[in-house]
Amino acid sequence: MRLLLLIFIAVSFVLGSCKHGRLLKSNDLTKKYEAANRYYEKGKYYKAMPFLEELIPVYRGTEKAERLYYIYAYSDYYMKDYILAAHRFNSFVRMFPFSRFTEECQFMGAICHYKLSPKYSLDQTDTYQAIQQFELFVRQFPESKYVDSSHVLLDDMRIKLEEKSFQIGKQYHRTGKYKAAIVSLEGTLEEYPDTRHREDIYLIMLKSNYFWAKNSIDSKKQERYSNTKKAYTKFANSFPESRSMKEALLILEKANENLKELEEKSS
Repeated sequence: MRLLLLIFIAVSFVLGSCKHGRLLKSNDLTKKYEAANRYYEKGKYYKAMPFLEELIPVYRGTEKAERLYYIYAYSDYYMKDYILAAHRFNSFVRMFPFSRFTEECQFMGAICHYKLSPKYSLDQTDTYQAIQQFELFVRQFPESKYVDSSHVLLDDMRIKLEEKSFQIGKQYHRTGKYKAAIVSLEGTLEEYPDTRHREDIYLIMLKSNYFWAKNSIDSKKQERYSNTKKAYTKFANSFPESRSMKEALLILEKANENLKELEEKSS
């Protein structure tokens, strides 16, 4: 019984492949159009593709062109070729600006870039592209059913960019580039004022100010230790119950001791 089933499946596959091949070679555009739609509806996107690629230029300017290009873009999307799908959806919007599918395709173009957006540690070009496209979509279709989803995905990508920004500043501190760490983390606070990393940022900035001062030439130390004290005050006022308060106090004590030594040297 199992053998008969396997034989039946194999024969069906061969016959289906032969039928598919014959249809591709035929000149019957109507049957090809029906086949493209049939394969698409059955989720056989790789089989729909050669028909779509042949029919789209043939039917350009007709009513069928809109449907063909619509399923063309979705076929790439469902096959997870998000780069091509993004191009197809954006092309659809340009070619059919008044279509009932235009709103959906503009949203899907942004979705493709969202799908391409990598983890925070990698290049974020697609993340920025997705944000730009979602923001444009929300402006153009403020009443769309996709607006809420757009805002959720925008928040998700902004959190990713916030994380990348924070990690860059943290890495500068870790590698001893203290001035760069301070500048970078100040930028993070400016761009993401509600960041969940605020406590860590203030602490790292305190440490960076201290070590920057400690490794400076004598003529720069007094100013930079003073900045360390200011960084401590900002941290202590913002997070008085922080678990890192003991560490912060120790840094403040060292900064004060070093300032005192400098004053004694200069007197």
